[in-house]
Amino acid sequence: KSETMFPGYYKRPEVTADVFDADGYYRTGDVVAELGPDQLKYLDRRNNVLKLSQGEFVTVSKLEALFVDSPLIRQIFVYGNSARSFLLAVIVPTDDTLESVGGDIAAVKPLLSDALQSIGREAGLQSYEIPRDFMVETTPFTLENGLLTGIRKLARPKLKEHYGPAL
Repeated sequence: KSETMFPGYYKRPEVTADVFDADGYYRTGDVVAELGPDQLKYLDRRNNVLKLSQGEFVTVSKLEALFVDSPLIRQIFVYGNSARSFLLAVIVPTDDTLESVGGDIAAVKPLLSDALQSIGREAGLQSYEIPRDFMVETTPFTLENGLLTGIRKLARPKLKEHYGPAL
């Protein structure tokens, strides 16, 4: 809490009001765990943490980083909400993966499913942290189609808007 650290956004009082709580503390959007007195551990950003219907909190960016290490997966967007007890995803397979099945989307889905399960087991993930179902997308997420940000991170609001109805 300090006005000299960040007094607010220039000529944008409504945005400034959103980032400060009623007591004047700046809300950074970081999620931390209090391990003890004066001991905090950074977990992730608020926008990267989902709460599923049974109360489990899931850090989607951590899961995406794990799953994208698969040689079969080029990109992945993990999606969930508090109305469901499971995760869904949109997966862009690598070109080699698509070529190995002759471009057949139906044939690539079991390969990707096995990869998700295998990665989940190796990483010691809980069952609710592994997407229950997913869509296969052949068009990569790019800056041009608006699904990546300027720093090449997933544009979550755009991805949710684009794939949300189908998921």
